[in-house]
Amino acid sequence: MRGAVHPRRAARFAAATGVALLAGLLPGTDSAASGPDGHLTLAYTCRFPVGEQQITVALEQRYPAAGTVGADIRPGGLTAVVTVPQAGAALLLPAGAAAVSAGGTLTARVAQGDSTADAQWSGLTAPEVPATGDLVLTLTGAVPPLSVTAPGDVRFSAGPLDLTLHPRGGPAAPAPDPAPATPTASADPGAPAAGTGTGAGAVQGAGKSARQDAAARLTAAPKAALADVTGNCAPKDGQATVLDDVPVAGGASGTGDPTPGAGQGSPSATATATGTERGTGDGSGGGTAAGTPAGSPAPTPGRPGTIRLADPPHSGVHDCEDPPAGDPDPAILARVPRPPGATVYPGPADPPFPPFSQCGYITGYSNVGKLNGAAVVNDLARHPTLATIVQKSTWSDFSSDDPLKWYFEIDSIAKLTLPPLDSTFLVYGFMPVSAKLALEPLGLMTVVTVGSGTQGTISTTTIYGKQEMRLYDVKVNGTPLDVGPDCHTVDPVGIRLVGYDRSSLTGVPTRPQDYSVQTGGPLAQDKLYIPRFAGCGSHGEDFDVLFTSAISGDGNSLNLIQGPLCVPIAATGCDPEIAFPEPPHH
Repeated sequence: MRGAVHPRRAARFAAATGVALLAGLLPGTDSAASGPDGHLTLAYTCRFPVGEQQITVALEQRYPAAGTVGADIRPGGLTAVVTVPQAGAALLLPAGAAAVSAGGTLTARVAQGDSTADAQWSGLTAPEVPATGDLVLTLTGAVPPLSVTAPGDVRFSAGPLDLTLHPRGGPAAPAPDPAPATPTASADPGAPAAGTGTGAGAVQGAGKSARQDAAARLTAAPKAALADVTGNCAPKDGQATVLDDVPVAGGASGTGDPTPGAGQGSPSATATATGTERGTGDGSGGGTAAGTPAGSPAPTPGRPGTIRLADPPHSGVHDCEDPPAGDPDPAILARVPRPPGATVYPGPADPPFPPFSQCGYITGYSNVGKLNGAAVVNDLARHPTLATIVQKSTWSDFSSDDPLKWYFEIDSIAKLTLPPLDSTFLVYGFMPVSAKLALEPLGLMTVVTVGSGTQGTISTTTIYGKQEMRLYDVKVNGTPLDVGPDCHTVDPVGIRLVGYDRSSLTGVPTRPQDYSVQTGGPLAQDKLYIPRFAGCGSHGEDFDVLFTSAISGDGNSLNLIQGPLCVPIAATGCDPEIAFPEPPHH
């Protein structure tokens, strides 16, 4: 310490950095403000099986302030608020629809000079809303990057929208977690409720206590999966459809050619030939030149270049690692509510199951409540890691004549070591900050799957684990802020991910809402507690209170999705590569 003023200055600097660190947990790193637009409301005409319907779509998105030849241009996450008037909704939705969710794909028209491309922004999803009055669906999702081979303004415009409505019968509220996790890091996880088998050929069932849990949730869960309704929508003519322009400067070589290694290794493919014009392609009207939407000024002229759209990421992996050694946590298994007659296999006198690996990818978001933001977990575009699962035992009781009283359970272990989050962002729109956040597993995870798929039940899979959270490599405007080598949570973060399979309620699968270990699907933890931090600081400065006040506490969650498993011993799901899941919206 070099004087009385220095500690206060350091504290103010650290406080700003702490706020910056949490801001960095927001998805995406392109924090620069968008250009003059960023917000756009358009009228669309949609072709549905029952006929044409008029809707409005309010678009919101942020764009980087500038780009460089050959480097990725990464638009921010897209929000599209779709409003279907009450009269139109009444015609579109089937009788008995009580709630509706949605999915969609927006075609973004990209133009630079004479080069044009149609980028398909797929995977947009909207949560369930009541099917009453005007139907207002908020679609959100991440969009892929692109790059260009020449300098000049790159224009993004809104094009056609493919919209699919997912109506549901019965109450609109989703099934609640039957046993919420205790929001303390040191508490043991609660016992799981009725669940589903892994789908690896297991017979599934529900015991009496599990059946009671399922019955309690049945009144809150959707009771029927009604037929989807799909429409192809196009903007009405005469509207300005420009979302934003991004000026792109030449690369370091000054030649306009892509610089080696640009795009952070993201695969890409040439989207269109230079100088072509593209209409809507669906015959529904509203077709325009891709770079010159109706009512919009032409983009800045420039020498012809090539727009390269990023391909969806591919794993390139077709095998699992060797099975990890270990067993499920006995304390967790002891709290599973089984019927009295349930027996375990292998028993004490039986040989163990032959160990064999199953593996797949999990990705999604860790939501930080204090900043209303999220961090990407296991980014599929940045060398994601595999989860490896090994089945260890089963419990069963099929003695009853009532199938609803049958019980089947599969216990497994899982190994997952997540890569650190490497984030760069701006604080208050002008202060660049970077930091790394690591989640380090403390042992193997325990996977409990319980259930039968018997008509009228909900099946559940619960994944338990403990992780230590660690912060390091914090920089402000490129200047390191030394938080020391051991800035970590004092207690482990308790993981309790739950996935439900509701297809047995009616016998109709409701993908992608359903989850099973084998086929994957959504996993969530609604109550994630982050303990206080310790060991954060150096040279006599203590940042523990700063990080604890900025990050620790309740109100956090995990929103993940798992892809289908590769099972090498059964030669399934591995070739030509292990599939990535479609990342969830946050």
